[in-house]
Amino acid sequence: MKIVYNHYAADEIIPVQEYIRNRKLIKYCSRETAAALVAAACLLKDITFSPLMPFYYETGIMESEDLGLELIADNSSDSPGKFSPQNFVEKGIKAVPPLTQFKALYNIPLSIVAIEHGLKGDNAVIYASASGLLIQALHAPADNEILLGCGKILADKSVVSGFALVKKEEIKNSPFLKSPLEAFELFKEWQRGNH
Repeated sequence: MKIVYNHYAADEIIPVQEYIRNRKLIKYCSRETAAALVAAACLLKDITFSPLMPFYYETGIMESEDLGLELIADNSSDSPGKFSPQNFVEKGIKAVPPLTQFKALYNIPLSIVAIEHGLKGDNAVIYASASGLLIQALHAPADNEILLGCGKILADKSVVSGFALVKKEEIKNSPFLKSPLEAFELFKEWQRGNH
């Protein structure tokens, strides 16, 4: 098992420019996506892998990043403060720049990493579940290595990101298969050497 786990403080610059070949993708990056690109690049450096390698990514609620969602909600209400589908289409979604909308999608880290590394195999985004990530990997349609990733923007505005190349036999008895924790906790344990 090969693992990369990074933690960036709220004021720390994530050096994504140093780890990405297709610089046009940077405009789609939230801090979580930038951290995922760095971790994936570090993990996959000097490794030969199949573009069909399965790739699963766990993410959770962005606890602190402001993507303008409050602005969308405010502009999507009618006069009594109730949600209006018409106002959402006409005003709400237009209240933030279009690129910001991409940053709020849960599958953007997985998508950008897959594009950057040419990954075309089975993939899925798992929401807030270490056990779900591992179960998905155990059911991957391949017996070779599987790429697992996770990321999260925490309440203190720091960012965590973990990536690992695993084989099914390495995770089939993991205590995290029955854990309610998010995957970044799993990657912290793996980084400490607790497989």
